[in-house]
Amino acid sequence: MNRSVIGIVIGLYLVWGDLGWTQSLPSGDVQKGEQVYNKLCWTCHGRYGRGDGPAAQYLTVTPPDFTDPSVLADTPDQALIDQIVGKGTESGGAHMPMVLGQVLDTAALRDALAYIRTLSVPGEHVSIRAGRDIYNTFCWGCHGVKGDGKGPAAKNLVGAKPRDFTAKDFVITGREEELFRTIFLGAAQAYHGSPYMPPWKTSLSQQQIRDLIAYLKTFKPSKNR
Repeated sequence: MNRSVIGIVIGLYLVWGDLGWTQSLPSGDVQKGEQVYNKLCWTCHGRYGRGDGPAAQYLTVTPPDFTDPSVLADTPDQALIDQIVGKGTESGGAHMPMVLGQVLDTAALRDALAYIRTLSVPGEHVSIRAGRDIYNTFCWGCHGVKGDGKGPAAKNLVGAKPRDFTAKDFVITGREEELFRTIFLGAAQAYHGSPYMPPWKTSLSQQQIRDLIAYLKTFKPSKNR
């Protein structure tokens, strides 16, 4: 074999070898990953990936906050999968490998990671998602599903109408703290407003109120007005 052929063979070997190490693995399915997360992960990592799930308080290791871009940014999927299934994990207090590594295959783990990585995308989308759930639990009855103040309970309120979040004169940007105070203290105490808007300080955390405000910002003025 002459030198030119040897050179080609060595070159191809190096290229293929390099690709074998650096080529990214197939990405997971975000929608399937969300289903996996909501079934198996949220109890520790929190419904919105903030590490505040109801089971987190019983763990010896604090679950990471997936909404922090720095948490997973420099770690490839395969390294994370290896940690989840217990390969190369140094933490003696890790609880996750004992569960997920036995009930999920690699494809499902990759799907879950694809979804988890969306939680750290810049912007308020995680807060909006959390706020939407809060709104649909506590607020829609008066303010309506569409935020137009026409919820089923609105007709029973005498002398006052629920706030219409789709009104052109309703502005949140720049007035977030004012709205926070109204939700926290209730309209009557915050600015002598409607007694029908109760204080939520004992039912919602400050983070939940801020999430709710992020969701309220998504309501847009109705085109029919």
